Amino acid sequence: MTDDELVRRLPRLHVFGRVTPADKLRLADVMQRGGAIVAMTGDAVNDAAALKKADIGVAMGSGSEVTKQAGKLILTDDNFGTLITAIRLGRSVYDRILAYIRYQMSKLFSLVLLFLVASIFDINDGVALSPLMVVFQHFFITLFPVIVIMQDPSPPGLMDKPPRDPTQPIANRKAFVQWFAYGVLQFAVTLAAMLLAPGSMSPTEPNVPMTTAFVVLSLGSILAGLTMRRDPESGLSPPILGALKILSIPLVVTVLSVELGFMQELLQTTSLTGGQWLACLGWSLIIPVVVEGEEAIRRRRRDARAPGVAARIAVAPRRART
Repeated sequence: MTDDELVRRLPRLHVFGRVTPADKLRLADVMQRGGAIVAMTGDAVNDAAALKKADIGVAMGSGSEVTKQAGKLILTDDNFGTLITAIRLGRSVYDRILAYIRYQMSKLFSLVLLFLVASIFDINDGVALSPLMVVFQHFFITLFPVIVIMQDPSPPGLMDKPPRDPTQPIANRKAFVQWFAYGVLQFAVTLAAMLLAPGSMSPTEPNVPMTTAFVVLSLGSILAGLTMRRDPESGLSPPILGALKILSIPLVVTVLSVELGFMQELLQTTSLTGGQWLACLGWSLIIPVVVEGEEAIRRRRRDARAPGVAARIAVAPRRART
């Protein structure tokens, strides 16, 4: 059988008998040239070459030392079901890394744009927030949404997703556009709240507009952490109680930083009225509403384009045709 004929028949073939080490190596090579991600399991010395060639070589814990050295993954319990657990764990960790980068990059873009626009258009002499406000944001506000992202349990349907493209880096063009768009959203909301707040601005004296910008950015960062912890799944889907408990801490810290006297002196903030607090909350809610709406649109497009293949089908290929 030629390689071209083998490529055509591979989608209908699931069991190969009496294969030699050279046959195993050839199968792995042909499938890779066809664009497939190849996983190979083995326990004997004659499996080592194919294990080395495969994208994911899985060696049995009871196998030979040569096989273990050639493989990238060792099943210490010799249980193929452990592979599903490993894939689920890997996907969960990867999603959390993406969520962390997405959250931090969007926050970074929002701050850069805020100070850049304030400097270009001479808004409050180029001082959108005091330096201590920015430092306070990073150490006492942003920290808690990051904890929520890192502790977020795996969302339902994690194993129904199709495999990601291994050649696509984390910082790809699509991801960069998303980070920038979320950053522009947070920047626009914060700047609008600052410009429309009552009172005059001052780069050196506490004032309502700059305090409003600080509060809106803080509340927006808290809510953004809640909604950006999953993508494109909704960040408001359960379990959510644990995340809300953690995010209540920076919420209280934000209120205290505006209303306590010594915090006002430290951060150059001033007390806000009840109406001004409600206005800040209203501005901040724009961020999760837009993010959740954008994620809902992408989920609808994804579901309409191609449903995922469940893990139980992936490990039993014949079921995919029933």
